[in-house]
Amino acid sequence: YEIDPEIGESARERWRETLLELRIEDFTRANPPKPMSERANLLVCNPPYVRHHHLTGKEKARLKLATDRLTSSRTNGLSGLYCYFLLLAHGWMTEDALAGWLIPSEFMYVNYGEPIREYLTNKVTLLHVHRFRPDKPQFNDALVSSAVVWFRNALPPLNHQVTFSLGGSLLNPEESSAISLNTLRQAPKWNQQLRLREELSTSVTRYPVNGKLSDLFVIKRGLATGANGFFILTPEQVIEHKLPAEFLQPILPSSRYLSNDEIQADEDGNPIVTEKRFLLNCGLPMDKLEAEYPSLHKYILSGIAEGFNKRTLCRSRSPWYSQERRSPAPLLCTYMGRHLSKREPFRFILNHSNAVATNTYLMMYPKPDLAQILMHEPELLGEVWQALNEISTDRLKAEGRVYGGGLYKLEPGELSNIPADSILRILPEGGN
Repeated sequence: YEIDPEIGESARERWRETLLELRIEDFTRANPPKPMSERANLLVCNPPYVRHHHLTGKEKARLKLATDRLTSSRTNGLSGLYCYFLLLAHGWMTEDALAGWLIPSEFMYVNYGEPIREYLTNKVTLLHVHRFRPDKPQFNDALVSSAVVWFRNALPPLNHQVTFSLGGSLLNPEESSAISLNTLRQAPKWNQQLRLREELSTSVTRYPVNGKLSDLFVIKRGLATGANGFFILTPEQVIEHKLPAEFLQPILPSSRYLSNDEIQADEDGNPIVTEKRFLLNCGLPMDKLEAEYPSLHKYILSGIAEGFNKRTLCRSRSPWYSQERRSPAPLLCTYMGRHLSKREPFRFILNHSNAVATNTYLMMYPKPDLAQILMHEPELLGEVWQALNEISTDRLKAEGRVYGGGLYKLEPGELSNIPADSILRILPEGGN
């Protein structure tokens, strides 16, 4: 199947002396053969990698209906096109057919990959999952970490084990391990499965409900301005445009500019960092700005001339040059980082300043119980920060996600799931 007529005709011409039967149409709209004898006993596929936001709502609804009906899966609206390909192909296989897929490895740990994981552990017999190392992408034109998935179209036998391998090639991996199907069914994610096999097998019951970071902190992504180049300014730009101080708030620079993970403050509460930055945040209407703050009014007009007010995030605010109100967080975690960098992908920051942060950070606000403890014993904040730093990098990576080039990301909900044992141990009466 090839949906592009030009590519399809070229392929027909190239392979016209062979038995290839090429159909120039959309595979996802094709009806699988009803007789089992006409179905395939071997299926090898590298489906198109098209993210969900490139699919129309109508297309998503059609694909979801088709896949849910065929496999009883409940596909997610964030699913990439490859997810629908894999599930729809189920109807093209004979019983006991062998299938091999080259797909993005993100299905192993993202929420929308859950129907794929459920399909692979319950509807077929998963044989082997080989994951290429994220710092060695298999495609030059896509920042995606790839995996090869082999399974058989048959219900899995009792006590079945799946081969998981990592790095190198499919036939000559750098690491390999067998993991029970029961472990995979219980594991919320499959990443870091080789190093954390025992942890995955007990992740459902090992930690009590009150043992997660979500029980101690409200964790939010930092501020998304919609136009950092306009709203985040250097001290020199503030002076150049004569912007009034009452509409400026200190904001942390990118973590690569932080030489120290403990941010001290000057007498005004500004962070003592080499790259100082300020966030422009104003809720006054334009007519009042023109009358009372002409220099700021002029700067806002320059933003309109650049079209910043028409950007999606900016135009959702009123006025468009105002920001979400956010208090400084005493603790932060970097949102993303690369494994190959000199530092670990994720860093915990202790913030003594009045600075807020952009969405390249996760802001950690103590919940009332912890906040009350810290109010009475403020010196404990430093110990809490040290306890956060005791969390292993492997544990953080396991909860997060990884992309091609060794780029790791950690969303607020994923950081929230991290066990808080190291913190609970230092809190009075276990943090109660």
